[in-house]
Amino acid sequence: MTTPDYSVVLVVGTQRARAGLALESLLAQDGIERTEVLLFDRGEGSPDLPGSDHPSVIVHRVPPETVFSAARTAAVHLARAPYVGFLEEHCRARPGWITALLRAHQGPWAAVGGEVHHGNGSFGISRLIGIMNYYPWLAPTTSGEREMLPGHNSSFRRDVLLSYGDDLERLLRADVSLFQQLVADGHHLFLEADAKFEHFNETQLSSIVRGYFFWHRGYGVERARVHNWSLARRSLYVAATPLIPFYFVAKLVSRLRRVRPDLVAEALIGTPKILVAQLASASGQALGLLLGPGNTEAKFSDYELNEPRKFDPPGV
Repeated sequence: MTTPDYSVVLVVGTQRARAGLALESLLAQDGIERTEVLLFDRGEGSPDLPGSDHPSVIVHRVPPETVFSAARTAAVHLARAPYVGFLEEHCRARPGWITALLRAHQGPWAAVGGEVHHGNGSFGISRLIGIMNYYPWLAPTTSGEREMLPGHNSSFRRDVLLSYGDDLERLLRADVSLFQQLVADGHHLFLEADAKFEHFNETQLSSIVRGYFFWHRGYGVERARVHNWSLARRSLYVAATPLIPFYFVAKLVSRLRRVRPDLVAEALIGTPKILVAQLASASGQALGLLLGPGNTEAKFSDYELNEPRKFDPPGV
């Protein structure tokens, strides 16, 4: 069997319509005949996704309790290409995504990310969430070396990922920590603006509050580990939890004024919602620092793959 040039990992759950769009966007890519798509399907009892019988697709049916990081880690070990990219099931890769990532990987980069587009910007608070989560990479952006890339939707040298051995699954629980670890270890990251993809954000405040809390409880533990936080630093963060959302807003607006002044007004108008969402984030991190991650990885995995999100149809 010919070794593929590229491996793409797609983990899906019960939201079959949007997962089908993600797979469809991959199968429409130039070079798909030289790409393998590792489709990890947690949708127990769900019908096969349209396109799952494509010769480039390798389907792995996994139990519905399989956590997101475990599926991604297994996929890295199974991948046969030298580069492994991840695409969330609530995303669509735009034409040229794979080609652009592969081109960028010819440079000295351990990881390459792409330009983020709103996939459901006409619904609810999706655009505001997109600003909070993705403003450094939101279209229009420019290519260049970065210290952080879009989480869950970036591409890596497989040998670099495998070099972390038994720590890989832990690092893949929070891609922010993975990028921080890569940079701390002397690796370099690159943002390729031609690798464009659409992200379907949450559309309700109650939804993002749950997601932020689950994810940040695990991230709080990893963040403290990667940066070797002392007991005093951890205690200070916990004590400052009520103030952290205000710090986040101030930092966000300051950075937007420097790099994306066109988004400042939208962020300011949305400040009350940002404060609520970031209180959930800070509370999750504080609880993680106090009690550990608990079972939030399982809860986040269910949320990530099964939480309803409205999205625009293709071409809109």
